Amino acid sequence: MNFHIVIPSDKKSIRDIKIARDTIEPFSDILVLFVDEISKEILRDSLYKQYPELIALAFWMRKSHIKSIEKYFRTQNRDKIIIGRGVVFHLAPSNVDTIFVYSWFISLLVGNSNILRISNKENIQTELLLNIIKNILSKDNYKVLQDRVAVIKYGHDDSITEELSMMADMRVIWGGDNTINHIRTIPIKPSATELIFADKFSFAILNASALLQEKKIEQLIEKFYNDAFWFSQMACSSIRLVAWIGDSADIEKAKRLFWEYLSRYVSLQQPKEIVPADIVNKLVAECSIAIETQATIIQSDNPYINRVEIESISDVREELHCGTGLFYEIESNTIENLMLYITKKHQTISQYGFDTNELREMILTTQPRGIDRVVPIGKSLEFSYIWDGNDLLKSFSREVEIWS
Repeated sequence: MNFHIVIPSDKKSIRDIKIARDTIEPFSDILVLFVDEISKEILRDSLYKQYPELIALAFWMRKSHIKSIEKYFRTQNRDKIIIGRGVVFHLAPSNVDTIFVYSWFISLLVGNSNILRISNKENIQTELLLNIIKNILSKDNYKVLQDRVAVIKYGHDDSITEELSMMADMRVIWGGDNTINHIRTIPIKPSATELIFADKFSFAILNASALLQEKKIEQLIEKFYNDAFWFSQMACSSIRLVAWIGDSADIEKAKRLFWEYLSRYVSLQQPKEIVPADIVNKLVAECSIAIETQATIIQSDNPYINRVEIESISDVREELHCGTGLFYEIESNTIENLMLYITKKHQTISQYGFDTNELREMILTTQPRGIDRVVPIGKSLEFSYIWDGNDLLKSFSREVEIWS
């Protein structure tokens, strides 16, 4: 067995980990205080400003935001008895460094103890975050929480996964389809539940006419960049396809304007995550997509941006998408036409230039098989307690009925 127990750091064996099985009242003061203190520590130190994903996480963890989540929780469960499930085992993905914290903290806030498996993959943001958590958790005022979290780093080891799974009342799996199918073969307790977050594909819809009238296009470009380039474009909600909506004349003008502005912005940012090997991988992916789908490769002088024009969403080859600035691109005169090709694999639509009521009516009318979120450009990577169509606050807790 090759593993490293990060928290609690004094344990050398999986069997030495003693995790509390009782639950705490949801949104107890100590839970909110703990989460908020981690947020404050990240925002206080200028070191973390170079890591926008950590800053976004810190804003999500602020007390004011946690209290807004609690308000929703209390409103939804008025006059109900809601308690945690017990011990939750989270298997975090390696492509989104901070997702394990969102998953863990929502579970923690409703009163659960938590075991987290994170990848052995080296990542500075993960290391910085774990150091903060360890230091704060070690304080005397958080003693009640010290036996309610375990963080273990290890690779693909079924024996460790099985041992941790059998300690849990709930297992949460984030990962690719093959990984999920394999982990599902590893047993859990008969009374345990399971929550799955599989591979998803997300895209943007841009109103061409609205973009041509946009007075603050630089702000739109910055928001799009964050949605597309953070996490190397490999998060489930990252923008990997751009769908232009409108008539052909407006679309042609809007595309030229949009990509020119984005090219300049990306060149100024020079994303350090994109290395020469990624640029080569994108060229190979472009050619493979063109061969398989008869797509058109759009030539660009910017190595950070690669565009492949396709006829419909059904032409997308998700397995060939390598991230780091590769974009599928399509045109449509209406959003409804796109909905014909939506599958369970589609998660987030990031939109610009459309009315909220129009989008709501479109979803209700077309009843797409997939799509769990429709958000403004700039919001696609923001985590919510509603994820992949699941209310995580409900998923991580259970209701006790009392009959009279």
